[in-house]
Order: sequence, then structure tokens, then C-alpha cells
Amino acid sequence: MVSPKLIESTIAQSLDAVRPFMSDPDVTEIMVNSDGSVWVEARGEITDTHALLAEHDREIALRAVAAMVNQDLTEGTDQSVVSMSIGGLRFAGALKGVDPIGTVLSVRKHPEPGRRKTLEQLVAGGMLTQQQADTLIDLIINKEMNAIFIGKTSSGKTTLLNAVLGKLPAHVRIGLIEDAKELEIPVPNKNCFLTNPEKGLTARVLVQLAMRMRYDRLVIGESRGTETYDLVRAFSSGHNGSISTIHGSSAKRGLQALEMLYQMSIPQGGGVSIEAARSYIAEAIHLLVYAERRYEPNGEGGFRSIRQVKEIVLVKGVKDGEYEIEPI
Repeated sequence: MVSPKLIESTIAQSLDAVRPFMSDPDVTEIMVNSDGSVWVEARGEITDTHALLAEHDREIALRAVAAMVNQDLTEGTDQSVVSMSIGGLRFAGALKGVDPIGTVLSVRKHPEPGRRKTLEQLVAGGMLTQQQADTLIDLIINKEMNAIFIGKTSSGKTTLLNAVLGKLPAHVRIGLIEDAKELEIPVPNKNCFLTNPEKGLTARVLVQLAMRMRYDRLVIGESRGTETYDLVRAFSSGHNGSISTIHGSSAKRGLQALEMLYQMSIPQGGGVSIEAARSYIAEAIHLLVYAERRYEPNGEGGFRSIRQVKEIVLVKGVKDGEYEIEPI
């Protein structure tokens, strides 16, 4: 087996052309397109760095990232795609062929635990109001409502979730399940599980494990597939105050996406009517929090990315076959 230190050294060497951006604390995302052009997001603004990362280096970096989980990349197959975390970096990319021009790569930098924004800092930065922050603390932390955080990629939903988790009381026992290390749980009594689907260690397997391990709350980094059926079961079985995230463009559409994933993840041979599925979901999910990402002019001829909480919605139940929701 290749030494992890050797793999990390290979990644660092192949990404030498973007080293200044990797070490810049203001840069949160590095995006390398199929033509080798390097774009970065820093302080909410996306800019072309005019740097180039050669195809050879992109391929070596991606193969080295995959090697960290013993994944052997194969062009033209589903094994040509990578998504995983190494330390505080989340890598996502695909070999040439997925995009015929060249290998693509994106690196998201997660702040060190001490640099992650608190809820107070997010309020000061305008992501949400003090009233919204107080509402989230009251409903999720104090009243232990199960919540789904909804938003597009890089909408700030994980940042917001991290900040809310920062308000957890120290005595709570937490089970965390992620496909890449992104969340920081500030309580001592916890387990942080990472999936490895290539080896059969799926989120579904870990959710089922967590249901047997006496956690007060479960935190599922993202609901995206086969684990959704078990997630709804877990949220309904006494793990009050549990949280997950899902991609969506509004609170209502996030709920619809969750329903679709639930139906898709029902075990083979099973079947649940739409009405029954909605009833189960409404019993399990009490709160929807939608974070929006949009672009606004920065006054200098460019644009900056704005992340803001747009909706906090209570799920009251199901009435006449439709979800009964109430914006706060």
C-alpha cells in the first residue's frame, strides 16, 4: 500500500502552480476548468487568476486524491470521477473524457475549526438576521426540532449548519455521518463517520449503524440517495433535533427533492404510496431552512457572491394530500 504521506506529497507537487491560492486564507474555492484555466473564489468574488494548470498535473493530482481511498481511476467509466476530503480540503473532479477537452478539478477549502464562522459572525456579515438566528437556536437547539438545510452548491448551508451546531450543549451525544469531512461538532461525546461507497461503506449502512448506538441527535452531512429512507426512519425514532442538508432552490423544492429521494431509496420489494410517504416525511421533518446564493455587482465591474437565509419554514403536517407548511 502506498504511504499516505507520499500521496499527499504527490498532490502538493502536482498542484504547485496553484500553491499561492491554496495558502491564501481568503480563498475558499479553487476551480480548474478543462482548459487548465484557474478561477478562485475569495471573499465572495470569483475571479480568473490567469494561472494555468497543465493537463498532466491535473490528472496526477486527481489520481493521487483517488489513491487516498484506494480508488483506481478508469477513463470513460463511473470510476473516472472523484469526490473526497483530505484534511481541510474537499476535492471533486473528473478525468479527461467526462469533459472531452481535459481533466477538471475543484478544491474547496474548509476553515480550520478555530476560523469557522460563528452564528454571531454570520449575523454580523448579513447572512441572516438576529431574529432568524434566535429562531434557529430556539427551534433546533432548545425545542429539538428535526431540520433540513436546503440550498444550491456553495450556498452557505454547511457554514450555517456548522454555526448552529456550535450552540449544542456539551452533554449531547452526536452521531455524524458525512461523505467528506466538512462539519465540526463541538461536543466531546460524539462519533464522526465517513462513507466510502467504493468499498460498500454507504451512508445507508452508517445510518443503520447509528440507529443502534444510542445517539441523542444524528447529523447527516447531505441526503442524496439510498440513505434517505433510513434517514426518515431515524429522524422519526427518537433522535430529536437531528439535521441533514439537501440541494434545492427553495424550501418547498427541497422538501420535494427529499420526497423523491425517499421514494427512490425504499428497499427493493417495498412500496409506499405518495400520501403515506408525505405523512412519514412530515412526521420526521419539522423545519426547513433555505439558504440562497446569488450574484450582485461589486461596484468595480465584477460580481460578488451573496449567501443569505431566505426562508425558515415549519412543516406542520399533510392536509388533503399536500404538505402543510408555514413560513416563519
